[in-house]
Amino acid sequence: MAGALVGGAFLSAFLQVAFDRLASPKILDYFQERKLNASLLKKLQITLISINAVIDDAEEKQIRNPNVKRWVDELKEAVFAAEDLLDEIETEISIQELEAELHATSSKVPNLSTAMASASVNLFDKEIESRIEKVLGDLKHLAKQKDVLGLMKDGFGVGGK
Repeated sequence: MAGALVGGAFLSAFLQVAFDRLASPKILDYFQERKLNASLLKKLQITLISINAVIDDAEEKQIRNPNVKRWVDELKEAVFAAEDLLDEIETEISIQELEAELHATSSKVPNLSTAMASASVNLFDKEIESRIEKVLGDLKHLAKQKDVLGLMKDGFGVGGK
């Protein structure tokens, strides 16, 4: 039982980090500057909030119900995928900041490597949106399943626990 509760605390903490990162001005600015679909970030955040509301109940019920255990495992995979995407976005932001610094300190005329870097950014932008949509779809599917599994917000239903 203690292991499940530790796992739940871990997943809740992981979700909190994801919430903070989704609200990060750097990530929001990146999406706005690149004219990417910033509503994907909001949808991702709302879906994670919906799932976060039932984490404690799921962690407790997974001990008795193998279907809930599988749901929690799938949820962990989807949350880790979302975290990986946020890591990649932050890495791309850092790379672009470094390239901008190098370009600012260099008086060279843009060359072929600059054009190639720009093309790779465009490819990254297109890829990241579709990957966010996939993770979002997975998380939305899991969020719908919480009702089928009888998971309740903070472990309380209509009649209590």
